[in-house]
Amino acid sequence: MNRLWVRLSLAFSAVVLLGFGAVVFGTFSLTSDQRMQSLLLNQFERPHGLVDSAAQYYKKQGSWDGVDTLMDGARSTLFPGPVGRGVLLLLDAESVVVYSSLPPDRMPPLPSRLGRPVLVDGKLVGHINFIALPSDERTSFWAWGRSSPSDFIQEVSFFLLQIALSVGVLGLIFGVLASRNLSAPLNRLAVAARAIGARNLDYRVPVQGSTEIRAVAESFNKMAADLQSAESLRRNLLADVAHELRTPLTVLQGNLQAILDDIYALDKSEVMRLHDQTRHLHRLVNDLHELAQAEAHQLLLHKQELDLKRLAQEAVDFFAPVAEEKGVTLRMGARANATPIQGDRARLMQVLQNLLNNALRHTLEGGAIEVAVAARAGGVEIVVRDTGEGILAEDLPHIFERFYRSGKARDRDSGGTGLGLAIVQALVQAHNGQVTVTSGGKGTGSRFVVWLPAV
Repeated sequence: MNRLWVRLSLAFSAVVLLGFGAVVFGTFSLTSDQRMQSLLLNQFERPHGLVDSAAQYYKKQGSWDGVDTLMDGARSTLFPGPVGRGVLLLLDAESVVVYSSLPPDRMPPLPSRLGRPVLVDGKLVGHINFIALPSDERTSFWAWGRSSPSDFIQEVSFFLLQIALSVGVLGLIFGVLASRNLSAPLNRLAVAARAIGARNLDYRVPVQGSTEIRAVAESFNKMAADLQSAESLRRNLLADVAHELRTPLTVLQGNLQAILDDIYALDKSEVMRLHDQTRHLHRLVNDLHELAQAEAHQLLLHKQELDLKRLAQEAVDFFAPVAEEKGVTLRMGARANATPIQGDRARLMQVLQNLLNNALRHTLEGGAIEVAVAARAGGVEIVVRDTGEGILAEDLPHIFERFYRSGKARDRDSGGTGLGLAIVQALVQAHNGQVTVTSGGKGTGSRFVVWLPAV
C-alpha cells in the first residue's frame, strides 16, 4: 500500500469515483418527482402548450364541458400507458376537479399548490396541475414502447449513467497504467542507487520520460560519473602516495640494515643521507596534510590587508641567490598599481614560493623568470612567467593534480613531492581566487596567473 504506483492508482480511483458520484447525483436529481413536476408544469405554459389550448377551448366553448377529449389527448401524448408517471388534473375557478386522468377512487390527495392558472381575457377560469404518483403505482415506459418528455429525460439519464460507468472503468484502468508508468522511472532510479551503493559505479539510468524525470536521470548519471571519477582519483592517489612513501622508506630501511650489518659505517655522511630521506618524508606528509585541510575547507587563514607587490618582491629576493647560483635571471616586472587584498600572508607567500620553486626547477641555465603584479577585473593578478621547458597541451588540464608530472624532465628525481601546484590551487581557492596556466608547448616556457579578489 505504500508503493507510489498504488497511491497514484488510489488517487486516480478517488477522482473517478467522485466524478461518477457527481453524475449519479445529477441524474437522480434530474429525474426526481419534484423536478419532473416542475418540468411538465413549465411545458404546460409554453406558447401553444396545454395551458394555451385549454384557454382557447374555454373561450370558444364558454365552459369546461367536453374538455375530456382535449385533456385525454394531452395525457396520451405526455404520459403513455394507462397510468404513466403521474396524474393530470384540470380544476375550475372554484378548485373543483373538472378532469382527472385517474378514476376518483384512485385519486391521490390534491396538492396545496393549484398548478398553472388558465386565464381567458385576464379572468381566471381554472388550473392545470400534475401530481407525481408513488413509484409502486407507476407504469414503466419500457413496457409500452412509447416515451413522454419525462420518459425521454429518464432515458437520457440512464444513458448518462451508462456513459459515466464506462468512463469510470476506463479511468480506473488508465489510472493504474499511468501510475505504473509514472513510478517506473523512480523504480529504475532506486535500482541504480542500490547498484551505486554496491560499488557498481559503471551503472547508468536510461534518460527517458518527461522533462522532470529526464532531468533527474541526467543528474543521477552525472553524480554516478563524478563518483566514478572520484573513486578513480582516490585509487590513483593511494597508489601515488604509496609510491612516494615507499622510495624514501626503502632507502632508509636499506641504509639502516647496511649499518646494522656493518656494511656502511655509522658516520656523519651516512646519517646526513638518512636525514635527507626523513626530511623528504616529513615534507611529503606536511604537504598532504595541508592539501587535505584546504580541500576540506578546514585550513585556518589569518587574513589581513596585504600589498601583493611587496609580498612578491620579498619572494623574489628570497629566491634570488638560488636563481643566481643556477644561472637563471629572476626579476620583478614593471611596477603597476594594485589594490590591497585580504589574505593570509604566510599562505600566499607559500603560493609564490611554490610557483617560483617550480619555475626554477624547470628553467635551464641562461633562462629567465619574471614576476609581475597588477590590478585586474576587481582583484589583483600575480603572473609568474618563465622561459623553461614548457608544458605539452595534453598535460595542461592535469597540471594542478596531485603527484602529476608532465614529461620525462618532471620525474620523481627532480626533487619535488609532486604536490606543489596542487597546494597552490587549493590555497588560492581558499582565498576565493583562481589560478590558471598557459604554455605554447615544449621549449616555450609557461605562464602561471594567480587572481585574488581585492578588498
